Amino acid sequence: MWRWIVLIMLVGCGYLSYNYLITKDGQGKIELVMQVAPDKQNGIAEAEVTHPTHWNLKHRMRVTLETKAKIRSYHVRVSTSDHLVVYEKEQIVLDEPSRLSFELPKPSIQLSDQTLLHYEIRMRDWSNAHFFSGNLSTANFDLTLDTTPPTLQIISQSSSITYGGSALVVFSVEEESLDAAWLSDGKQKFKTFPFVKAKHYAAILPWSLQQRAFSATIIARDKAYNTKIIPLNFTKITRMPYYRRDIELNKKYANKEAALQGLKTHPDFERTKMRLNLEEIVQADLDNTIADIARLNPFNPLAMSKPRVLLPFGAQKRYLFQGSLLGQALHAGVDFMTKHSKIQESNEGRVVLAEEIQSYGKGILVAYGLGLHAFYGGLSKILVKKSDLVESGRVLGISGFSYANKLDHVHFEMLVQGIPVYPHEWMDAGFIQRFNAVLQEARQRIQEKR
Repeated sequence: MWRWIVLIMLVGCGYLSYNYLITKDGQGKIELVMQVAPDKQNGIAEAEVTHPTHWNLKHRMRVTLETKAKIRSYHVRVSTSDHLVVYEKEQIVLDEPSRLSFELPKPSIQLSDQTLLHYEIRMRDWSNAHFFSGNLSTANFDLTLDTTPPTLQIISQSSSITYGGSALVVFSVEEESLDAAWLSDGKQKFKTFPFVKAKHYAAILPWSLQQRAFSATIIARDKAYNTKIIPLNFTKITRMPYYRRDIELNKKYANKEAALQGLKTHPDFERTKMRLNLEEIVQADLDNTIADIARLNPFNPLAMSKPRVLLPFGAQKRYLFQGSLLGQALHAGVDFMTKHSKIQESNEGRVVLAEEIQSYGKGILVAYGLGLHAFYGGLSKILVKKSDLVESGRVLGISGFSYANKLDHVHFEMLVQGIPVYPHEWMDAGFIQRFNAVLQEARQRIQEKR
């Protein structure tokens, strides 16, 4: 008899040891993703948001269960912060999948905004753990109900914008769970920057020469992907000096194929590649915004009243072979005639780039805040270095010649978030005065709110 008892004890101990070894709770994966459906009218693109914290009950919440031992069942329990259970369900899974997705159930009763919902999701697998009941994995998710979009208010803005030019806007967003706020020109998104105090933002909006249609809006989105859009009503000035030059290549090249090959190394087309690099540098620098712009002075890189223009902003060069268009290049800045001239800074800024730049010779890129940069190219000497803080009157470099510059000149560009804009605006005292007035008016109105 005692032998049977010993045998039973050994078998029992062996099974307990085996059960201990195979019991591995928490090994399964339980993930929650919010699937955002596209909505062009409200400026929402299709997206998947991992680790969501807010829910407007419109977008689908997808739960994904995954385990190597196959899924036996899952249990969903939903309760509020005051422990009211608003949903509970146990689901047996018959086909034993290793991966399963389902839509997170919505509360079965009406709840007010900002109600905190606690979701507990448990999954059991088909392993022999826990005396054949399977391993258990549990995940908890807290979601705040939020069906109200942010509130937007324009504090101050420019009254007009010119094709190829810029405008300024300052606005406020009232939203405790703000996810993002940006400007749009109808095609591209533009970053906004904190201004004066919390919940207030400022941005300069460019009207790109590459885009005739222009529809400016402010867009704010909270963490539940509720979106608010308001239009920016500018007087649009579409008249701008237009310069086009046709360059016939049949005298330089024997045939069309040779002309096409020659254009690949032409400075105008090398600059196209360089411009992409320059725009990437500007975009990367937007997160390194210096202090808010207090006020600006008119830009005057040559410190003279009427510098001589060699090639204007927006000039279009068309390269032809026997009348057939082979390529075209758009001039993104303005070229001023110089004679070994000093290039001076007109405002406080930070040097982002100071080095030899393909097809431009030596170049300098300076940041001023609010996504505004100036680029000075075609220099023979650089007198500043990267990360230098510069002030008005500082000599940045000396103009000169390079392999791409047949004439001594400086190439001057103004960029808003990487988009080249009309430099003469930023050199115009009237434009700068209006720009500063918008900043001053916004500061005053924000201070009066306190």
